[in-house]
Amino acid sequence: MKVLIQANKYQKLAAEISKYSFIKQGVKDVKIINLEEQKILVKNFGKKYLRNGKLTIYDPNDLQSFTLLRFIPTKFLIKDFCMIIDPDIFAYKNPMDEINKFLDNKIDIFCTEINNQLRSEVMILNLKNKIWDFDSIIEDLFNLKTDYSDLMHLNFVDKKKIKIISNKFNDHDNINIDTILLHTSNRLTQPWKEGLKINFNTYFSKKYILINYIKYFLGMKHDQRVTSSKFIKHPNKEVEIFVGSLFKEAYKTNFINIKKIKSAIKEKSISENFIKKLKIYF
Repeated sequence: MKVLIQANKYQKLAAEISKYSFIKQGVKDVKIINLEEQKILVKNFGKKYLRNGKLTIYDPNDLQSFTLLRFIPTKFLIKDFCMIIDPDIFAYKNPMDEINKFLDNKIDIFCTEINNQLRSEVMILNLKNKIWDFDSIIEDLFNLKTDYSDLMHLNFVDKKKIKIISNKFNDHDNINIDTILLHTSNRLTQPWKEGLKINFNTYFSKKYILINYIKYFLGMKHDQRVTSSKFIKHPNKEVEIFVGSLFKEAYKTNFINIKKIKSAIKEKSISENFIKKLKIYF
């Protein structure tokens, strides 16, 4: 099964480490898809689209500008099952043995469900079937016929064609005995960015922002995604150690080199302090 990893210029190195994690676990066919190489999306940079019913600008400088690539696998000449993932997802175990147990040709999409919403950041797609047309999805989005949130939660797909799989394939900021794929889903605490100025847009309501700033000034527990201007330390030490070990192993095995690390530091997509903590010197 081919694994496709989405990326943009801000998550390029993270995508490389994601790729390394899958190869380390024995998955051989892994490819990174870079946003900036996809003309259909590049031409829409700066255009408006609907997100939760509100007009939003497609910002190429947002950390998560790659997410529309979740729907691009149908553009590839693949006539089999394929996995598409975000660049901040890492293989903790080899997923293929477990996946082969539930594959079904009658199902188009296999994904997780969290808080009663389908999640598209990890999908196994049956490309033997025509699931959707990527160009049409993008065209409808920027013609304001489709809402981005409906895309992300797969609300436009026939639910009979979707099978919900275990969250161990999309374990959010947590590692336990069952974890297969770790997703560092909280952008604010991605370990390789700690200390850097945040470069992602948030879409909270004015009321939610006000409430959390009041809590912040009163010294109460609050949502740091609202108040923090910098990426902060990951709250789970085990996640931090695991991700750090992947970066270090990838460097030691020459999967990534100093040139790539320096470039990522220059682009402020990885923290220099994070690299120094791993005892990688340049």
